[in-house]
This record gives sequence, structure tokens and C-alpha cells, in this order.
Amino acid sequence: MLATLAVLQVLLLAQVPPPPKEVTPSEAIAEERGAPPEATSAREPANPPLPGKREARPAPAPQARQLSLLSGEPLGGASASLAWAGWSSLGIMYGQGITERDDLAVIADFDWADTELRAGGFYRRPLGQAGDFDMAGRLAVTWYKDFGATWIRDRNHSDHGLEVVPGLSFSTHAAGGVFSVIAEAPITITMKYGSGLLFRPRLSLAYEGPLYRELTLGARLGVGYRAGSGDAPLTEGRADVLFVLVAGYQLL
Repeated sequence: MLATLAVLQVLLLAQVPPPPKEVTPSEAIAEERGAPPEATSAREPANPPLPGKREARPAPAPQARQLSLLSGEPLGGASASLAWAGWSSLGIMYGQGITERDDLAVIADFDWADTELRAGGFYRRPLGQAGDFDMAGRLAVTWYKDFGATWIRDRNHSDHGLEVVPGLSFSTHAAGGVFSVIAEAPITITMKYGSGLLFRPRLSLAYEGPLYRELTLGARLGVGYRAGSGDAPLTEGRADVLFVLVAGYQLL
């Protein structure tokens, strides 16, 4: 009897189905796609690594703006100097931006062919855009002194007076530097031998390129006309030519 019961118990256990196997999400997706679960498990790691923090890249340093006392752009509160030498002028100029738009400068220029010295002040303020060019108004007021040397101009004589130089400058950045066009109309009033008047309109072109961050080198070429009246020196009408090398130094 006991043996019969044992055999029946074994038969009943053999007919009981095994418990269902738990299906993971990856195995369920694999069954829907018709791929074997082992292939999906091999492709997808059970615990993907957490994304790491990206290192912040430093922002590129802003490129320094090239400053020029010949251009139509203001100094923007910075300061710059300019020196020049050539035919027939030697000179130096130092400018300071007193606001973001207004510049003041001191200037000294010696025309060694006419032996004329000019020393005084300079003001510049931007006026806006003229196409692709920055435009600025310029005004210089200087003391005028003619030493009267005759080594080149045999009709020269000494004199002194006051000179006012209104003008406009146009500039744009080109070929790695600053290209400028300067239109000036100097008017000189002389006083030594009674009143005299000189008028010297001139148009000049200049280019300044950076040698390194603070120093620029370039050239300026100008053409104009000189005429006068009264007792001013060298009043005969003649063409004026200017060609000088220029060097600028900027303090940021």
C-alpha cells in the first residue's frame, strides 16, 4: 500500500509545470523584434555608466582693437601716440580718449622744407557710418611759426600766427590693419607784418598695420594745394605733396 502511494505521488509531481520564468525588458524587446535574448543582452549592458561631467572650455580671448589717431574710430577711453617722418614733415602726437566717443590730443609738427612749426591741440569725435567706413570730425588749433629759412624756399620769410584745421577722416579695417582717408582744410592767419592768410586744402591716404600688439607701422601719402594773400609767407600758389612713414603706439 505504501509503495502504491509513493508511485502516485511521483506521477503527480512530474505532471506539475515549472514556474514561469521572469522576462526582463530587454528580453521582451528582443522577442518582439525576433532576435534572440542573448544577442540583446550582449549589446546592452545591464548597468550603463553614468555620463561624466564635461570640462568647460575657456572662452577665447577677445581680439585687441587697433587704435589710430588718423582713423575715424575713437580711442574709447584709451590713449595712443603717433610719430611721423618724411617729406616734408616731422611730428609727434599724443591722444587720450576723454569719453568713449571724444578724443583730445596734443600735436607738434615741423615742416622742414618751409621751416614752419605748428604746435597745439586736436579734437576728434565720430559722426557715424559712411558705407563701410567709420567717419569722424577732426579739429586742430595750433600756434604757427615760420622761421624764414631759405635753403629750399628762397622767397620765404619769418612770421607767426594761428592755424585752424577742420577736417574729416574715414577709415575701415583692411589687409590686417587700418586704412584711412583724411580730408583737411588748414587756414593760417599770420600777424607779424600785418595780416596774412594761408589756405592749404589737402587729401591724404594712410595705412597702419600692427607690428605687434601695441606698435603699428605704416605710411601716409597726401596731395594738396597752397595759396595765400597779404603778408603771409610763401603765398604763391603751388602744389603740396606729403609722404611720411608713421608709427603708432597704443596704451590699452
